Amino acid sequence: MVFAAVLGVIQVASAHAGLRGLLFIPWHVRICVWPSRYYQALTPLHFSYFFAIATVVPPLMYLFMWNEYNEIGIIEGSEQAGLFVMCTLVAGVFSLLLSSLINHWRLRYNHTQLQGLEALKEITWFQAVYRRWVRKSA
Repeated sequence: MVFAAVLGVIQVASAHAGLRGLLFIPWHVRICVWPSRYYQALTPLHFSYFFAIATVVPPLMYLFMWNEYNEIGIIEGSEQAGLFVMCTLVAGVFSLLLSSLINHWRLRYNHTQLQGLEALKEITWFQAVYRRWVRKSA
């Protein structure tokens, strides 16, 4: 549950900051409302909010209803802390890997001079790391 919630939070933060290299759904979509022929445009920010709602709300609801189903805690506090940190780390790495795979071809020819997190507005994480290593070795 922590894994899913962290993915949702990363997507909303990335969309809000304009980091196109970290988005899972980087496309704009136009949806036609049938009777009126009115087109509604959905941006990556909209998709990120929908993704966050779908991945953050159910774990939070389960967290607050845990005691209704299980009166005695099964996992101790130190174990919970360790599992939380591990899930957060795994979600962060998974987000970097998946977003780099999804956006690799779309952002392949961007030649940015930006450094750090600002570079993720125009290139993927893998591309940023690769360019950093190539620049240091050259």
